Amino acid sequence: MTSETQSLPAIKTPNPLWRSLWLRVVAMLALMIGLTTAALFFGVDHFVSLRFSHLHDERVGRLVSDTRQAVDRELSAMAGVAGLLIYDIDLVNSTYYHLHLDGTREHAEEAVRRIAENFGLESVTLWDTQDQLVAAAGSVGAGVPLAFPVSDPSVRAEARWLGPGVWVVAVATLQHNEDVLARIQLARPLPVLFGSAFAPGQEATIHLAKDGPPLPGSVRVPINPGANPPVALDVIVPDAVATALADVKWVLAWVMTAFGLLRAAVIAIFLRGLFRPMRDLLRAAPAIGRGELGRQVAEGGWQEVRQLVRAFNQMSNGLQRLRTLERQVQHQEQLSAIGRVAARVAHDLNNPLTVISSVARLATRRTDMDETLTKDMHLILHHCERSMTTIQALLTYGRPIKLRCLPLDLAQTAAQIARRWVQRYPEVTLDLSLPEMPVPVAADPYQLEQMLDNLLDNARSMGPRIHLGVVQVGNYGRVGVLDDGPGFSEEARQHLFEPFFTTRTGGTGLGLASCLAIARAHGGDIVVES
Repeated sequence: MTSETQSLPAIKTPNPLWRSLWLRVVAMLALMIGLTTAALFFGVDHFVSLRFSHLHDERVGRLVSDTRQAVDRELSAMAGVAGLLIYDIDLVNSTYYHLHLDGTREHAEEAVRRIAENFGLESVTLWDTQDQLVAAAGSVGAGVPLAFPVSDPSVRAEARWLGPGVWVVAVATLQHNEDVLARIQLARPLPVLFGSAFAPGQEATIHLAKDGPPLPGSVRVPINPGANPPVALDVIVPDAVATALADVKWVLAWVMTAFGLLRAAVIAIFLRGLFRPMRDLLRAAPAIGRGELGRQVAEGGWQEVRQLVRAFNQMSNGLQRLRTLERQVQHQEQLSAIGRVAARVAHDLNNPLTVISSVARLATRRTDMDETLTKDMHLILHHCERSMTTIQALLTYGRPIKLRCLPLDLAQTAAQIARRWVQRYPEVTLDLSLPEMPVPVAADPYQLEQMLDNLLDNARSMGPRIHLGVVQVGNYGRVGVLDDGPGFSEEARQHLFEPFFTTRTGGTGLGLASCLAIARAHGGDIVVES
């Protein structure tokens, strides 16, 4: 019997880097996590930064407004004080006596000193109509020049650059009997008005400015833009909240990035475990295609994946059962064909062989034959009996095996068969290896004895020492026959169970074939190992 095997196309393993479902799912989830994290971060950054920017702008606006109001209040206060001094009789009289009646200067100086002390002014100066200094008082005193040299009968108050600094000055004209007598100037440095705001490192820093560009990060507040040079203040309000928010955003960006990577790693590990059964299926499917039926894949993953793996395992087991049934059917067909051939051969050869053997046997009874002819007759009888034995074995092999199964202890039955066999061949050493516990099976004892006799006969032809062992494997009993022979070649092992194939001189080639038929009739099988 010949069999043809169709070669299957090689299954190409997909590139795991570009075509892996696991990698694509992980990449898609990582992209979604990255986009979600980025959108969340930039959304929070935008709205929070915008909110704090508005708060900072409102704070700067209030500070600028307070600065302007403080300067306006100071100018108004200085103008009010200057307006009151117009009506200071002591000041007017002492100035008049000094300038027009050759009075002493000490009275005018005393009046000026009194004004500086009473109003806490850094500079109070008295000037005549020729803009000549008459008296000065205060911590700076005459160090502040006259701000408005042009005569003006009204009270005037402004912020001006006088020397290296900006001063808030108020000038009022003193009159005596409606004649211009002199002018008095009150001055206070502008930095004194804001105190520590001019010191660096404070919450808000104020810098004096002229007509140059504003300082970086400052807001310019015009105080007296019409002056020459113009007077302005650069107000710098450090945005501590923005600095803290930048640090928080930096930390938040690292935390969200690390958390996103951690989530992607956890999802990747989870999906790797989820897709592991699918990878096992991918490896097992080509094996099934190569004929390795019965290949099983460990169940795992979610319910759907487990169902897929379970269906694959059931399919593999079903294909293995089909292969077994196919072999059994082929074997039965082989037996049936051999039975039909054996019946025809027996019908065609038994009668001539019977006639030949009968004639030869009658001839051996004659007394007139010489010794050579007698030996030839005996040789004819031997080969006739051998041919008839082969035909009878062929008929037995081709006939369907009918079992009468009984519950047996396989170990005890094998031991009894071995003892009977050893009695026929006392020159052979047979070692038994039997389990302590019974090995229950359902078998035909006569068929079982025929199978073991054939196996022991084959082992005897290989050497004088044989080992017979019985063990239980699952729901089956296993009988092992081991000899000391050289074993079978690979080519011989492929044809051992074919009828009429033998490696022994004088063998019929039906012993192992009959053993296989008996084993398969019991639902078992025979495995040959070297």
